[in-house]
Amino acid sequence: MPVESHPDFIPVEFVLNVKGKDPKRIPVEGQDSINVEIPGGSKYTMTLRFKVKNRNLTDLKYKQVVKKGGITIRSREVEIGTYDASETEIYEKTFAEDETPGGWIMRGTYYCTSTYFAGDEQLIVNDWTLQITA
Repeated sequence: MPVESHPDFIPVEFVLNVKGKDPKRIPVEGQDSINVEIPGGSKYTMTLRFKVKNRNLTDLKYKQVVKKGGITIRSREVEIGTYDASETEIYEKTFAEDETPGGWIMRGTYYCTSTYFAGDEQLIVNDWTLQITA
C-alpha cells in the first residue's frame, strides 16, 4: 500500500543519524513503502522533514507503535509543534536520542505504524518496517 499523505501535511523524509555513521535519508513522500535498517544496540536520532500546506497546523503530534509477532514492543508519542502553511518551506523536527535493543534475539523485522495528528484530528497513518541488524 503506498505511503499516505494529506492535503495539509506531507511527510517528506526521515533522516536517520546513527552514532558513528553517516546520516541516512529515508524518503517518505511518494514512496510505495518505508523500510528502515538500524544496527542493534545503536544510539540514534531521527529527524522528520515535512511540509505544511493549505492551512496552519497546531499541536502536531507523531505517535509510533512498534510490534513484533503482533505484540506491541514499544510505543512513543512526540510533540512536533505548531507550523504555518507554506508552499515551499520544509520544516524539521529532530526526535530525542534513542537506542535500538541489542543482542541476537532482538534482531529481525519489526512492523511499525506512524500516526500524525493535528490536535485531536488524525491526519495520516503509515505502516513501515524496521530491521534490527547485526
